[in-house]
Amino acid sequence: MVDRRAILLARAIVVLFRDFELVAREAEITVPQYRFLLFLKRGPKRAGDLALQAAIGKPTASALIAEMEKRGLITREPDPVDARGIRLRLTEEGLARHGAFEAALARKLEDLMGEKADDILGAATELAYLIDARRDLASLEQVGDLIA
Repeated sequence: MVDRRAILLARAIVVLFRDFELVAREAEITVPQYRFLLFLKRGPKRAGDLALQAAIGKPTASALIAEMEKRGLITREPDPVDARGIRLRLTEEGLARHGAFEAALARKLEDLMGEKADDILGAATELAYLIDARRDLASLEQVGDLIA
């Protein structure tokens, strides 16, 4: 039997996503662009890797990358491992836009949580660490699949 609290959390996430889209519109960034910036904040990546992490097709990723590059959020650089390859990297503008968007999201959440913020943020921090650990494990498994 599914824990009702998990259902409520899922519903809250869906509702919050709409609020985040509104914040994104005000920040002149889309949620998919934010997702790419978030991935690139960990370091330069190839376009195919970004598409895989974001669970989108390469044509969609290409359009997203072209728009972000045009806006000065990311730049291309040679891949030091593969001379034929190109990696994408955050620019200073991309990093600033990423930070501003996250700050706006945090303010939105703080307003919503009010006096319950400490309790909610404690649980949310644990969830964020679990998500990061799962993502890191999935990345290691992908590398293992490539080597095998």
